Amino acid sequence: MRVSDAERDQVAEILREAAAEGRITLDELDERLDGTYAAKTYADLEPLTADLPGWSVAGTASGPRASVVRPDPIAAPRPAGGGVLVLDAMGGTIKRNGRWQVPPRVEVTNKYGSTKLDFREAALTAPVVEVFVDASWGEADLLLPENATAEVDVDSSWFGSLKVDVDTIRTPGAPHFVVTGTCQGGGFKIRYRRGAFWDMFDV
Repeated sequence: MRVSDAERDQVAEILREAAAEGRITLDELDERLDGTYAAKTYADLEPLTADLPGWSVAGTASGPRASVVRPDPIAAPRPAGGGVLVLDAMGGTIKRNGRWQVPPRVEVTNKYGSTKLDFREAALTAPVVEVFVDASWGEADLLLPENATAEVDVDSSWFGSLKVDVDTIRTPGAPHFVVTGTCQGGGFKIRYRRGAFWDMFDV
Protein backbone atom coordinates (compact mmCIF):
# COMPACT_ATOMS: atom_id res chain seq x y z
CA MET A 1 0.00 0.00 0.00
CA ARG A 2 1.27 3.47 -0.85
CA VAL A 3 2.05 6.00 1.86
CA SER A 4 0.90 9.58 2.08
CA ASP A 5 2.95 12.75 2.55
CA ALA A 6 1.58 13.07 6.10
CA GLU A 7 2.84 9.57 6.94
CA ARG A 8 6.28 10.36 5.51
CA ASP A 9 6.33 13.44 7.76
CA GLN A 10 5.44 11.27 10.77
CA VAL A 11 8.34 8.92 10.09
CA ALA A 12 10.67 11.91 9.62
CA GLU A 13 9.63 13.20 13.05
CA ILE A 14 10.32 9.79 14.58
CA LEU A 15 13.80 9.79 13.06
CA ARG A 16 14.57 13.31 14.28
CA GLU A 17 13.53 12.34 17.80
CA ALA A 18 15.74 9.26 17.61
CA ALA A 19 18.70 11.44 16.59
CA ALA A 20 18.01 13.86 19.45
CA GLU A 21 18.03 10.90 21.87
CA GLY A 22 21.34 9.65 20.44
CA ARG A 23 19.87 6.43 19.01
CA ILE A 24 21.12 7.23 15.50
CA THR A 25 23.88 9.54 14.28
CA LEU A 26 23.32 12.70 12.29
CA ASP A 27 24.73 10.97 9.21
CA GLU A 28 22.23 8.14 9.69
CA LEU A 29 19.49 10.71 10.16
CA ASP A 30 20.28 12.36 6.82
CA GLU A 31 20.41 8.99 5.07
CA ARG A 32 17.14 7.80 6.56
CA LEU A 33 15.36 11.08 5.87
CA ASP A 34 16.35 10.73 2.22
CA GLY A 35 14.86 7.24 2.25
CA THR A 36 11.72 8.48 4.02
CA TYR A 37 10.85 11.11 1.46
CA ALA A 38 11.69 8.73 -1.40
CA ALA A 39 9.47 5.97 0.03
CA LYS A 40 6.43 4.97 -1.97
CA THR A 41 5.05 2.06 0.09
CA TYR A 42 4.93 0.91 3.71
CA ALA A 43 7.51 -1.72 2.83
CA ASP A 44 9.91 1.13 1.97
CA LEU A 45 9.33 2.82 5.33
CA GLU A 46 9.49 -0.23 7.59
CA PRO A 47 13.31 -0.71 7.55
CA LEU A 48 13.88 2.94 8.45
CA THR A 49 12.39 2.55 11.95
CA ALA A 50 12.72 -1.23 12.47
CA ASP A 51 15.73 -0.88 14.82
CA LEU A 52 14.19 1.90 16.93
CA PRO A 53 12.54 0.56 20.11
CA GLY A 54 8.79 1.01 20.30
CA TRP A 55 8.33 2.32 16.76
CA SER A 56 6.74 0.52 13.83
CA VAL A 57 4.96 1.14 10.59
CA ALA A 58 1.62 -0.65 10.59
CA GLY A 59 -0.61 -1.52 7.67
CA THR A 60 -1.11 -4.13 4.97
CA ALA A 61 -2.30 -3.98 1.42
CA SER A 62 -5.55 -5.67 2.41
CA GLY A 63 -6.18 -3.58 5.51
CA PRO A 64 -8.72 -0.75 5.40
CA ARG A 65 -6.22 1.76 6.65
CA ALA A 66 -2.53 1.92 7.40
CA SER A 67 -0.74 4.34 9.62
CA VAL A 68 2.44 5.09 11.48
CA VAL A 69 2.10 3.81 15.04
CA ARG A 70 4.02 5.45 17.84
CA PRO A 71 4.08 4.41 21.50
CA ASP A 72 1.83 6.20 23.95
CA PRO A 73 3.94 8.80 25.75
CA ILE A 74 4.03 8.78 29.53
CA ALA A 75 1.48 11.37 30.47
CA ALA A 76 2.99 14.38 32.17
CA PRO A 77 1.24 15.41 35.39
CA ARG A 78 -1.51 17.94 34.84
CA PRO A 79 -2.44 20.77 37.22
CA ALA A 80 -5.41 19.95 39.43
CA GLY A 81 -7.48 22.77 37.98
CA GLY A 82 -6.76 21.84 34.37
CA GLY A 83 -5.69 24.34 31.75
CA VAL A 84 -2.80 23.46 29.48
CA LEU A 85 -1.43 25.51 26.60
CA VAL A 86 0.23 23.25 24.01
CA LEU A 87 2.55 24.82 21.43
CA ASP A 88 4.07 22.63 18.73
CA ALA A 89 6.20 23.91 15.85
CA MET A 90 8.81 21.33 14.89
CA GLY A 91 11.70 23.31 13.44
CA GLY A 92 9.70 26.54 13.38
CA THR A 93 9.38 29.69 15.49
CA ILE A 94 7.25 30.05 18.61
CA LYS A 95 6.94 33.48 20.20
CA ARG A 96 4.62 34.81 22.92
CA ASN A 97 5.01 38.30 24.32
CA GLY A 98 2.98 41.32 25.42
CA ARG A 99 -0.41 40.62 27.02
CA TRP A 100 -1.29 36.94 26.77
CA GLN A 101 -3.03 34.54 29.12
CA VAL A 102 -0.90 31.85 30.74
CA PRO A 103 -2.68 28.75 32.10
CA PRO A 104 -1.23 26.66 34.96
CA ARG A 105 0.82 24.61 32.50
CA VAL A 106 2.54 25.40 29.19
CA GLU A 107 3.96 22.62 27.02
CA VAL A 108 6.23 23.45 24.08
CA THR A 109 7.70 21.04 21.55
CA ASN A 110 9.94 22.79 19.05
CA LYS A 111 12.98 20.71 18.21
CA TYR A 112 15.32 22.37 15.69
CA GLY A 113 13.38 25.63 16.13
CA SER A 114 13.35 28.90 18.07
CA THR A 115 11.12 29.43 21.11
CA LYS A 116 10.69 32.66 23.05
CA LEU A 117 8.17 33.03 25.88
CA ASP A 118 8.01 36.49 27.47
CA PHE A 119 6.00 36.37 30.70
CA ARG A 120 6.68 39.96 31.83
CA GLU A 121 3.28 41.36 30.78
CA ALA A 122 1.40 38.09 30.68
CA ALA A 123 -1.72 37.36 32.72
CA LEU A 124 -0.77 34.43 34.95
CA THR A 125 -3.83 32.39 35.97
CA ALA A 126 -2.04 30.51 38.76
CA PRO A 127 0.60 31.40 41.37
CA VAL A 128 2.73 28.49 40.13
CA VAL A 129 3.19 27.96 36.40
CA GLU A 130 4.63 24.71 35.03
CA VAL A 131 6.55 25.17 31.79
CA PHE A 132 7.82 22.20 29.80
CA VAL A 133 9.99 22.91 26.74
CA ASP A 134 11.63 20.47 24.35
CA ALA A 135 14.15 22.63 22.49
CA SER A 136 16.63 19.97 21.41
CA TRP A 137 18.80 21.09 18.48
CA GLY A 138 17.17 24.52 18.74
CA GLU A 139 16.98 27.39 21.19
CA ALA A 140 14.62 28.51 23.94
CA ASP A 141 14.46 31.83 25.77
CA LEU A 142 12.15 32.36 28.78
CA LEU A 143 11.82 35.91 30.07
CA LEU A 144 10.29 36.15 33.56
CA PRO A 145 8.78 39.04 35.55
CA GLU A 146 11.31 40.80 37.79
CA ASN A 147 9.89 39.42 41.06
CA ALA A 148 9.37 35.85 39.80
CA THR A 149 11.37 32.81 40.85
CA ALA A 150 11.97 29.57 39.02
CA GLU A 151 12.78 25.96 39.82
CA VAL A 152 14.63 24.58 36.80
CA ASP A 153 15.23 20.97 35.78
CA VAL A 154 16.29 20.92 32.11
CA ASP A 155 18.43 18.18 30.59
CA SER A 156 21.15 19.72 28.43
CA SER A 157 23.72 16.99 29.04
CA TRP A 158 24.39 16.14 25.38
CA PHE A 159 26.11 19.15 23.74
CA GLY A 160 23.48 21.55 25.08
CA SER A 161 23.76 24.76 27.08
CA LEU A 162 21.56 25.93 29.94
CA LYS A 163 21.78 29.41 31.45
CA VAL A 164 19.62 30.27 34.47
CA ASP A 165 19.85 33.94 35.45
CA VAL A 166 16.88 34.19 37.84
CA ASP A 167 16.28 33.64 41.55
CA THR A 168 15.50 30.02 42.35
CA ILE A 169 14.28 30.26 45.97
CA ARG A 170 10.54 30.82 46.02
CA THR A 171 9.31 34.11 47.50
CA PRO A 172 5.87 34.24 49.18
CA GLY A 173 3.35 36.16 47.06
CA ALA A 174 5.56 36.23 43.95
CA PRO A 175 4.97 34.23 40.76
CA HIS A 176 6.85 30.95 40.70
CA PHE A 177 7.76 28.90 37.63
CA VAL A 178 8.63 25.21 37.49
CA VAL A 179 10.62 24.79 34.28
CA THR A 180 11.38 21.32 32.93
CA GLY A 181 12.36 19.95 29.56
CA THR A 182 15.29 18.99 27.40
CA CYS A 183 17.78 20.83 25.25
CA GLN A 184 20.15 18.31 23.74
CA GLY A 185 22.42 20.03 21.24
CA GLY A 186 20.73 23.41 21.73
CA GLY A 187 20.60 26.50 23.94
CA PHE A 188 18.18 27.26 26.80
CA LYS A 189 18.04 30.58 28.70
CA ILE A 190 15.86 31.65 31.63
CA ARG A 191 16.30 35.29 32.61
CA TYR A 192 14.85 38.64 33.65
CA ARG A 193 14.68 41.81 31.59
CA ARG A 194 18.16 43.15 30.87
CA GLY A 195 17.26 46.82 30.42
CA ALA A 196 15.89 49.08 27.71
CA PHE A 197 19.00 48.89 25.52
CA TRP A 198 19.05 45.08 25.42
CA ASP A 199 15.28 44.93 24.86
CA MET A 200 15.86 46.35 21.38
CA PHE A 201 17.38 42.98 20.48
CA ASP A 202 14.48 40.92 21.91
CA VAL A 203 12.69 40.45 18.58
